[in-house]
Amino acid sequence: MHDRLVSAGGRGIRVRRLGGDRAGEIRLTRFLRNANVTSGEMVASAAERLGGRCADRHILAIQDTTVVKSEGGGGLYLHVCLAVDADDGAILGLAHAQFLKREEGRKAQRRGLPTAAKESQRWLDGADGAARACAAARQMTLISDRESDIYAAFAQRPAGAHMVVRAAQDRSLEDGGRLFAMTDALPEAGERSLICRQNRAAARAKRPWRRGLRASR
Repeated sequence: MHDRLVSAGGRGIRVRRLGGDRAGEIRLTRFLRNANVTSGEMVASAAERLGGRCADRHILAIQDTTVVKSEGGGGLYLHVCLAVDADDGAILGLAHAQFLKREEGRKAQRRGLPTAAKESQRWLDGADGAARACAAARQMTLISDRESDIYAAFAQRPAGAHMVVRAAQDRSLEDGGRLFAMTDALPEAGERSLICRQNRAAARAKRPWRRGLRASR
């Protein structure tokens, strides 16, 4: 099943197609419907096999969340942490994964909940899972998107791990300044800096409320 999933490359994944023929389809169906076959066991097995591949490597533990089935304001989502070699870009395997069931309307209630009761906990779980699976790594860097820019993710990061997070919060700095103002003032050079400025200008044009928010601060 694993070999056929890899060969399919994520395109048109259905049991009938993966099975190849009727007999293969029945074998895969029986496997997936077996009570002892769970997504948790699959993830644990993948993470266990990953350990040996991480030895003496610099690991990039990359986290992200994808939609499995959308249902209006909610649906079924999959959060994944993938281990990649920082030196050659080789995909080493799955460090952590979990399914999330989102319910419409829950977003408005999240501020009053502890991190452990929010979907935000997935970023902490992914980091912990990667730290366990990649314990033999020489170094580990956690990489994630804007949704992971929460205090708990930094405060509870695994010991020795580095973090690269796309900023979502205009945080206060030790010198009294603000994060966004500091990054905007960084020197830029060459064609790449021109592209960055153009992209930033386009993003600001689409979000005029953000300029007002920064000014009010």
